[in-house]
Amino acid sequence: MICDLRILAIFLFALCGCGTTQLLRPVGAGQTRASVSLGGPLIVFGGAPVALPVSTLGLAHGVTDSLDVHGDLHPTAAAFGVAGLDLGVAWHPLRRRRALTLGFDAYGFGNGPDAVLLADPWIGGQARVAPWLSLGAGAHLGLRVATTSSYQRGLTPVAPTLFLQAAFHLGRTTIEVEPRWYGIGSCADCTAPDYLSPGTGALGLVLGLSYDVNGAAR
Repeated sequence: MICDLRILAIFLFALCGCGTTQLLRPVGAGQTRASVSLGGPLIVFGGAPVALPVSTLGLAHGVTDSLDVHGDLHPTAAAFGVAGLDLGVAWHPLRRRRALTLGFDAYGFGNGPDAVLLADPWIGGQARVAPWLSLGAGAHLGLRVATTSSYQRGLTPVAPTLFLQAAFHLGRTTIEVEPRWYGIGSCADCTAPDYLSPGTGALGLVLGLSYDVNGAAR
């Protein structure tokens, strides 16, 4: 039942780091970036792997050249009667080389009777290998901080996720393709639906589109 947030168990491995990790690329001081993403863990449906349609809509802003903040809404969760919002920050200590990013996101999901609070510290790196292509990789460490749902308390509280990323640059627009290995160490067979799993966690794919509203292509 939705009243105890069981619907969120469908997206167990996708709750943290729902969208693509587009802040591997600095936004830039005073600049704004809009983003949309779709995808998640792969499930076996009709004998073929299909990505769960977990979606996000977000805005990011460059506080300085090395520090970005962002916020995202979660339309897929909303379609199931669960409100979702995340807020986060990304620091680029090696911005000139664009080699390293440290981030932290906080997620809140709720529907009135129940709620869950999640945290996602993450790290990633990216290199520009061509004017039109950047390649990156990193890890998210999804943590359940608190919940009012006894059902959610019975689920694994930690879900590490590894990711790769290919970012295709088209002027101010960037298309991101991000394969993922969700919830490493988690039992994919212990929850529904039937996740595509290498034995632990679940494999997945997230696609993203971002646009630098008032800045140069990055």
